[in-house]
Amino acid sequence: MWAFQPSFLTQDDGKAILMKRTALFLGAVFAFVSVGAQIQVRPIPEPGFEQRIRDFVNQIKVVDTHEHLLNPAGFDSSMLDFMLLFRHYATGDFESAGMPRNIMDKLFTDSLTSIEKWRTLEPYWERCFNTGYNRAAVLAAEKLFGVKAIDETTVAGLSEKIRKAYQTDWYDQVLRQKCNIEYVIEDYPFDDWENRIFGNQNMFRYVRKFDGFVLINSRDGIKNLGKWKSTGIQNLDDLVNALDNAFHQAFSQGIVAVKSILAYNRTLFYGKVTKEEAQEVFNKIMNAPGEEALSFDEVKPLQDYMMRRVLDLADSHDLPVQLHTGLNGGTIENAKPTNLTNLFREYPDVRFILFHGGYPYGGELAVLAKKFNNVYIDLCWLYIISPSFSERYLHEWLETVPASKIMAFGGDFLYVENVYSHLLFAREIVSNVLIDKVRDGYFSEVEAIKIAQMLFHDNAIRILNLKRP
Repeated sequence: MWAFQPSFLTQDDGKAILMKRTALFLGAVFAFVSVGAQIQVRPIPEPGFEQRIRDFVNQIKVVDTHEHLLNPAGFDSSMLDFMLLFRHYATGDFESAGMPRNIMDKLFTDSLTSIEKWRTLEPYWERCFNTGYNRAAVLAAEKLFGVKAIDETTVAGLSEKIRKAYQTDWYDQVLRQKCNIEYVIEDYPFDDWENRIFGNQNMFRYVRKFDGFVLINSRDGIKNLGKWKSTGIQNLDDLVNALDNAFHQAFSQGIVAVKSILAYNRTLFYGKVTKEEAQEVFNKIMNAPGEEALSFDEVKPLQDYMMRRVLDLADSHDLPVQLHTGLNGGTIENAKPTNLTNLFREYPDVRFILFHGGYPYGGELAVLAKKFNNVYIDLCWLYIISPSFSERYLHEWLETVPASKIMAFGGDFLYVENVYSHLLFAREIVSNVLIDKVRDGYFSEVEAIKIAQMLFHDNAIRILNLKRP
């Protein structure tokens, strides 16, 4: 039966209109599909290219650009059970799913057996087992310990396998043998700097944060920095000298980059401030009654001034600056990569490495890395935040940004088990992207393999200057 048509149209007219509409619809569908397809530049590859690319990516030697690995010598018995796999980022997902903090804390003690811990955890696990953080835990359990499911029937055996692993040279086995990592860039806590030395020191390189010299809002905060100035900190020049002393000590100890995580605490926009304006704020802090902390608006000029002193030191010592951008626990707008644009212009010789793919600001990050020759993309942490975001934006970044400016992997974990599973995520996702690009003819197979080598290894060696004497 024909659909309703005006009485002045014949049946043949109706057929013609229907055929025209069908053609228009199919054309629109074809156009939509074509927009989603890749531009073909290279010939279609020889059969078997997918496996050849995966094989290359899976065996490639890696520079791990960012870790927070803890010294295993400090692990006590309460840490060595199946909960080790959930001790870092996954705790945030359990809390997001409703687990009270006091219950989570109890799971990290010796007061419960492995099965009791699982029974406590299970209701919340059922709410959030889907997240990237928890998928990484599942993958670590299977690939490192042969446990395919984490549940009441397996947690005791999994815990025993973890304890036995830590009776061996486990860190070296995982990082060097299983992950095939050449260098680990370790971000050890500033106030616990001396405990950074563990593991194979031919593998570890270090970064250091100087955020304590920037995030100042009280007299007590200034007093805590006094250890870096033998005569104490009485004025702005003393504060800058203390920063110089701390920086030069770290540089003499071989740091390869400066790290900042201030996006967790404040906006990444650092205005340009005169020394006089900064001194005025310093005086206001020192004259505040008691240990009163000033508001952010009051102290921002001093913080902005001190961040530039950190950048001056990085510039004069040819050290790159790694900056947390994107996902944080507070005001996400503070961590937008575009907040840093003025610094990219003011410090053209400083290499700014923007962490975590700027999640969720992947498009803005692409513009910055394309526009500024001193801005680089680091995908550390990103794959477990969102595998699909990582894959989607790596496609885009490889179309918009020089491949020499992208670093593919930083585990960003406290424990090696999750570093390993995170690296499995990274290898698979990078392989997926490169295979798609070769299948569509955007890259040749040779170009894809070259890019994989750059992303996982060569770029980090160059950008972080890891081969310096």
